[in-house]
Order: sequence, then structure tokens, then C-alpha cells
Amino acid sequence: MIPIVSIVGRSGSGKTTLLEKLVGELKARNYKVAVVKHAGHGFEIDHPGKDSWRFMQAGADSVVVSSSGKLALVRSVEHELSVEDLSRIVGADFDIILTEGYGQDRLTKIEVHRKELCSDLTCSPQQLLAVVTDEPLETSVAQYAMDDVVGISDLIEQMLLNNRGEDISLFVNGKFIPLNPSSRETFAGILAGMVLTLEGIEEVGRLDIWLKGRPEDWNTHDC
Repeated sequence: MIPIVSIVGRSGSGKTTLLEKLVGELKARNYKVAVVKHAGHGFEIDHPGKDSWRFMQAGADSVVVSSSGKLALVRSVEHELSVEDLSRIVGADFDIILTEGYGQDRLTKIEVHRKELCSDLTCSPQQLLAVVTDEPLETSVAQYAMDDVVGISDLIEQMLLNNRGEDISLFVNGKFIPLNPSSRETFAGILAGMVLTLEGIEEVGRLDIWLKGRPEDWNTHDC
């Protein structure tokens, strides 16, 4: 799965500023970066009168607006999606996903701490990759100054981006299913082997499979 790092911290701590700087630094290192922003109180991007708004009002469940340089997706959802779910929508063309928020999710986190807001961290050390702080803290987690974007990016690169190897993501009925190393190897070998038998396929660099049908069509254990 694409590495995901969530920037967390109390309101006013500087999460957005750090996220903006990390995007710039990682882009300068030639990584493709996606950003997911958590909106706790809802939001609107298809404003009244716009074509996308009119289509949604007409009953469309999803509207895509596409041009030669930009694409936008508006989609109705029945419940809030996890970042893992959102990664499937974002797509596999990115090296890393950075998020703002999602402090409750089981994600790799970097917490932004300011002494003027609180003396304690919001996350336990086990949840954190690093702390970005304006004062020394008594914690075993790596600590970085607010302006040390290069050092933070070095850590992300070393821990999450170097030597990623094979990237396999499995979603069943829209839910992300973690795979252990053995399962990942098995999936990769079987799927790549089958595809390579098809005419005109000489190598498999990326493979996307969508399987949708009646449950009785697939729910079989026959050998």
C-alpha cells in the first residue's frame, strides 16, 4: 500500500504550514505526493449553480469534472471513509499520501507540538514517527524543530520511501485487507503469472483488477 503519514496536533499548532512545506520538499526530491485533508464538519465544493452541483441535484451519485490538466471528483458517501479507503480513490500513481488530521486512525503520525498550547502530546509514542516541537520534550520519539523540513523529509524518506519493494493493496467489498509478506508474495506471483500468459503482455509493471458481480458468481470453494 502507498505509505501514509498523518500530520496531527492541536488546533493552531501549525499542521497545515508543516504539511505545505513537506509537500514542497518531497516534490523537490521528485516524489509524487497526494494530500488528504480531513474536514470534521463537512464541506462543499460543488456550489449552487455550477454544473457539478446541478448533476448532483438531479440525482447523480458521482460527478467527475475533467480537463487536460486537472480532474475533480464529487461523490456521495453513506459514511466517512478511512484513509485506506481513500487511498483506493486517490489511486496508485503516487509515492506517498500525506494527511492532515485523522489522529484517531491507526496511521503513521507526525505530531506538531507548541508549548503555548499544551505541555502534553495528543498521541502515544508508539503511534508517532516524529514530533515537531518548539521545545525539548521528554520522549523517546525523534524530535525536530519547526523549520527542519529537510530533516523530517529525510526521516520519511528513510523509513517509508526507500526500498519499498513490491506494493500490493487488496480491497474486498471496498474494505482494505492487510496482507502478510507470505500472502503478498503469493498474490503477486499468481496474478502476474496469469497475466503474462495473455497475448501481447511482456511484463507487468502495474496491475489493476476490478471484480464485480453477483455474490453467487464468485462465492465458491470448488477446486
